[in-house]
Amino acid sequence: MVNLSLFSFILNYIFKTWFRTFEENSFLTQHEQSKKHILIADDHGVIRYGIMLILKDLMPWSEISQASSFNEALDFIKDTKVDLVILDINLPGGNNIQMLELLAAVQKNVKVLMFSAYDENMYATRYLQAGAKGYLHKQTSNDEIKKAIQTVLSGRIYMSEDVKDLMLNKILNNNDNQNPLESLSNRELEVAQLLIVGNGVSDISTMLKIQMSTVSTYKNRIFEKLSVINIVQLVDKFRLWNKDENN
Repeated sequence: MVNLSLFSFILNYIFKTWFRTFEENSFLTQHEQSKKHILIADDHGVIRYGIMLILKDLMPWSEISQASSFNEALDFIKDTKVDLVILDINLPGGNNIQMLELLAAVQKNVKVLMFSAYDENMYATRYLQAGAKGYLHKQTSNDEIKKAIQTVLSGRIYMSEDVKDLMLNKILNNNDNQNPLESLSNRELEVAQLLIVGNGVSDISTMLKIQMSTVSTYKNRIFEKLSVINIVQLVDKFRLWNKDENN
């Protein structure tokens, strides 16, 4: 069966993005640049500094702010209007897809560009469907980072060519040879990621602020969906199917 939600998302993306040329509104005028305020939310100072340099080269008159945790980012946009948040997917205090909902609750129309070392083939679609305006891998070239920022600021959705191909293949091939990790829900994927780095049920309960029994239920569902019986097999499954684990 075709994933109707994914199909609808792709159609919407096509009508909004593919029939408009990249040049249209992509290169901001000096006057437009002066009005842009961008927040970089990443817990690594070197990453924030690198993105800041790229932004200054791309838009010298823009205003750039920084946050090293999700709570810091959330507090900042409560008091300050921003045009774009470049958000690390693995940010302390957040580290889950609910970050998008929380940001939108504070600033309804804020644009969020996810910036992550996680495999875009497994995570990009999830975050785009949850409201992010783009998903960018941290190994991306500077030119592609600039393109992503320009695309999102101009009101469009950014996807890498790999993600576009992946989404279209899912539709055209009816999900044949699907990565089994994609069968996990967003919350199951979060729990699985925490399990494979050594967190126990109690730890995850505290981190995600949910009951231990709920964590155990998620764990059982994960094991069943991925046909594994212990954490060692779970780790092996992620290494096999998670693209970035193999790089």
